[in-house]
Amino acid sequence: MLKTGIFGGTFNPVHIGHVINAQFITEEFSLDRIIFIPSKKPVHKEIETDILPDDRCAMLRCALEGIPWFEVSRIEVDRTSASYTITTIDYFRQLYPADKLFLIIGADSYNDFNTWKDYRKIIETTSIIVMNRPGNQLDRERYHILNSELLFSHNPYLDISSSMIRNRIKSNKTIQFLVPQNVENYIKQRELYKN
Repeated sequence: MLKTGIFGGTFNPVHIGHVINAQFITEEFSLDRIIFIPSKKPVHKEIETDILPDDRCAMLRCALEGIPWFEVSRIEVDRTSASYTITTIDYFRQLYPADKLFLIIGADSYNDFNTWKDYRKIIETTSIIVMNRPGNQLDRERYHILNSELLFSHNPYLDISSSMIRNRIKSNKTIQFLVPQNVENYIKQRELYKN
């Protein structure tokens, strides 16, 4: 039985914090792989800028190149309906019926998890790994009454965000070391986030 992590987000753009934390979580919970899933149009969050989903997928592929235990899935980008996490989990449960699935979410998402579609079903059927995020306090007992496996990661606090990177690009500041080099090259070549 493989242990498969599901890591969704806008990744607008992907940065080293995403990759470093995914690696820590892979090791901490002995995951066999993590599938990164860029969302097309998240239900809970507006995607800032007009970057195409294809560009966000391409940047993820650049960032994860050469890491065989990290994969990119276009399942939500290619979906014509709204991107609900429960739909994505059900898809991977059918695709990998023998795997144990772990949904990886940030502390900010954990704190408003009760607003997600079918959140009780997600908690009751899927192991959840909660990542530390700077500035987010966690009520670890919040969902304990549900039949759940809630795991809290000891990933490092990295105060890097996609919005910071977008703002630095707009201000003509370097993003060196904040994103993988090939992601920086892709952003420059495509002149992303300039406006």
